[in-house]
Amino acid sequence: MSSAANFLYAASTPGLSFPPDLTLNAYTKPRTPNTSSTGKSPVTTSEHILHTPAHPRIDYTGREEEGGGTDGLLSHYIGVYDPQSGDLQLMRARKLVLRGSPRSIPTEVEQETKAATDRAARSTLGLTFGTKKSKRAIQNMTKNAISPSKKKVPAEDGSQPSLDPVAAAVISSMAIAAPTVTSREDLQAAIDETKPRPNPNLDAEAPMDVYPIDQLVGPGILRQLAVKDWQDAVGQKEEILTKSRFVSHRIQRVVAEGNVRKIKTMRYLLLLIEWHNLLTPGPKNRGLRLPDRAQLREKLGKWGSELVDSVSRRFAPDDYRTLNKWHLDNLITHICALCITVEPENFLTDIYDIREDLKLDNKDVKKYFKEIGCRVVAPTEKERAKWGLAKAEAASHQVAKLRLPLEFPKMRVMQQPKGRR
Repeated sequence: MSSAANFLYAASTPGLSFPPDLTLNAYTKPRTPNTSSTGKSPVTTSEHILHTPAHPRIDYTGREEEGGGTDGLLSHYIGVYDPQSGDLQLMRARKLVLRGSPRSIPTEVEQETKAATDRAARSTLGLTFGTKKSKRAIQNMTKNAISPSKKKVPAEDGSQPSLDPVAAAVISSMAIAAPTVTSREDLQAAIDETKPRPNPNLDAEAPMDVYPIDQLVGPGILRQLAVKDWQDAVGQKEEILTKSRFVSHRIQRVVAEGNVRKIKTMRYLLLLIEWHNLLTPGPKNRGLRLPDRAQLREKLGKWGSELVDSVSRRFAPDDYRTLNKWHLDNLITHICALCITVEPENFLTDIYDIREDLKLDNKDVKKYFKEIGCRVVAPTEKERAKWGLAKAEAASHQVAKLRLPLEFPKMRVMQQPKGRR
């Protein structure tokens, strides 16, 4: 192998940070006949290698790696610009891949490793065939043993060294090349952004600003919702019956407030509840199945096709048929946020009625309210008296309260069971 000169190289360092102060030496040798091409160009008839022994613990070597497919047909060029004459010359370059490999373990470390292996072998024999006294002595030595220290590399700050030379070199290279590790807070924020729930306003200064009506419903939908029949019925002191326990038990108070936006929001909540209750188990109990558009418009005809289609577009997948768990959770968390928003009282609600409307278990409906930042607690004495709940009856009722600062469920961290190593 001879030294190479007057050649240009384009070297890549995949997964490796090459120290900029090291100089690479170039070497060349003829290609073997089975890898040589039919052309007579020096690029195709010779093989080049870059190498440097300057690093104290790692050998860096650059080789031409012939990849399959179309990469083998690529040619690489480097432009050489002369600032005095203004000429730009394109010259063909060698494409090499630079890799690092740790040096062989020093002799003293090999000797220490061999001695430790011999000691372990003698201990194994003693524990297997030795007397009780010798076994007890070996066990005591094992308990109090301190691992023999290898040759360590001092840390830059002068602290106690903890790595052997090869490990220190590899770790330092990885620390430069690897991207910054994502913190737990950033990971939690990324998880929160993809959760199936309405997007909360984390800068809200009051509970009413966390989930604005324009976000939960949309201004275009609000204009399409008619509520005059409810207003007329309440004005004439007529009872309003709906397919929702939650809506029927609160519509009189909401209409009496006179807030038209809130009345329309409750109307939209009723539409979502009726839309949800038309879902049926999918094939092999995979997800929930939505009726086809013709059946959906027939069963929800009083709402108008535009409103029904807008709900389907928003909460159903692109095929308008089967809702997986993400789509279903997204629908129910929006319903929970609407329940909190339309309540005449201070952004708290008894979750019993909506649980019955959606046919959910108590633990599931509590989980959904917690996902939108609510605290779910037992009703207080004052709340029980206000709602006319007996003490025994109150055991099946829970109160969801939207309070600042918001409390969202955190990601679970798997911990190692005690006693396992």
